[in-house]
Amino acid sequence: MGFSANTPYTGSVNGLTPSAYLSNPFPNGINRPVGSSLGLLAGIGTSFSNPVVGDNRVPYTQNWDFDVQRELPGDVLVDASYVGSHGVHLNMGSGGDYPLNQLTPEEITLGTQLQGKVPNPFYGIITTGPEAAAKLPLSYLLKPFSQYLGLGSAYPTLGYTLYDALQLKVEKRFSHGLSTLLSFTGQKLIDDYSIISNVGHNTGGIQNIYNGGGERGVSANDISRRLVISGIYELPFGRGRTIGKNWNRVTDALLGGWQVNGIATYQTGFPLSVTTQNTCVNCGNNVLRPNNNGHSAELSGPISQRLNGYFDTSVFSQPAPFSFGNVGRTLPDVRGPGQQNIDFSLFKNFHPIERLQVQFRAEAFNLLNQVVFGMPDMVLSNLNFGQITSQGNGPRNVQFGLKLLF
Repeated sequence: MGFSANTPYTGSVNGLTPSAYLSNPFPNGINRPVGSSLGLLAGIGTSFSNPVVGDNRVPYTQNWDFDVQRELPGDVLVDASYVGSHGVHLNMGSGGDYPLNQLTPEEITLGTQLQGKVPNPFYGIITTGPEAAAKLPLSYLLKPFSQYLGLGSAYPTLGYTLYDALQLKVEKRFSHGLSTLLSFTGQKLIDDYSIISNVGHNTGGIQNIYNGGGERGVSANDISRRLVISGIYELPFGRGRTIGKNWNRVTDALLGGWQVNGIATYQTGFPLSVTTQNTCVNCGNNVLRPNNNGHSAELSGPISQRLNGYFDTSVFSQPAPFSFGNVGRTLPDVRGPGQQNIDFSLFKNFHPIERLQVQFRAEAFNLLNQVVFGMPDMVLSNLNFGQITSQGNGPRNVQFGLKLLF
């Protein structure tokens, strides 16, 4: 602290009356770096985030598994396993996402009283920013660290994960020009903070740091089921093969040396996180979730017919001012669109001379030109709430290549 400074723009200290305008956006002055000259007073009246010394522990995971394998006739291997893990003291919050300056739920029940102005004990000590005024809204002074506008703990080790999975693999080892692999994973990943945000959806954020149990839920990164089938097949045509083993070079160049490859992927979508406009003014929470009326938001039917209403939006409502919503960090029974994709390739191998192999490749990604829809809008206060307005994959892509092996 002290060697960098920022001046936050505060348009209104109580959320109602304007206190700054574009003609003079920083009426109380601009904060400047003070170095180490102020000691513990460095940064007073500003917002910052730092690792909290003494709060962090070394993260660790515990892993366990049980595996059964069986080899069947025809070079087929069947492998079934249970895999589990438990992560403890994991990073929770990234770059100050964990708000240490949040009001307690009891303080939030004061409601509009939090907006009432009271004498500022820091008046004359803090000379710039919103806390330089002679009077401040009560909410400013009830915060645990009231000398700071905002205080975030960077990467506190408060998180945990719990993972259980059934993993199944059926493999046809390469023989007679054929190799196939089928892998299936059925899993459930539970955590209290999903630090990785996948493309197209959010992690859910932290609503109330005083209710850790309320953050527990299915991880925003969970894929409950995933099936991948892949294969390689060298067609039995050509010199040295079952059909045409005595072909001349010309015939073999035309009809021999073909190979087909494919991979098909099917998986469920990611869990959805619903948020809404934060009406808890100056409460210090980073995110607000809506209320649920006790009914599931799940809808059935083809996604293409639900683009304007992917799930039932009527079951959600805006919480009353100065209150938290009751919806979990992720929805337990509604997920985003899943993924279906088939990639296919065709190879033709030539042997113009003994030590040189030429391979022509034709590859098609998303062979069937299947559409994977993007995530629906998950902010209740948005006009497009519950609607899908984007595509989550690209169209069919075909490419050709020539490869020399020597």
